[in-house]
Amino acid sequence: MPPSKVTGRQIKAGRALLGWKRKELATRAGLAEAEVRAAEADDAPHDPLALTRSRLADTLADAGIAFTNGGAFGVMLRPRSEGLRPEDLNASNDD
Repeated sequence: MPPSKVTGRQIKAGRALLGWKRKELATRAGLAEAEVRAAEADDAPHDPLALTRSRLADTLADAGIAFTNGGAFGVMLRPRSEGLRPEDLNASNDD
């Protein structure tokens, strides 16, 4: 799902699945805690907070959260698998 379409509720739900407080998500995303609070409270997809939600969504996705839209917006925790993710493959780990 494109990060610009991620809602504030999805950000909050993803954070809850990971057991993170707002402060932890803010620190990991390089944002202020107030920015996380504002992004979670607002769901308008095309607003000034869309870039903040995109950054938060990327941070949560890196931690294992998948954003879904199967008729309704949702989130799920991706199962951890053995090995590298395709986007992490490069020449340095080509053994």
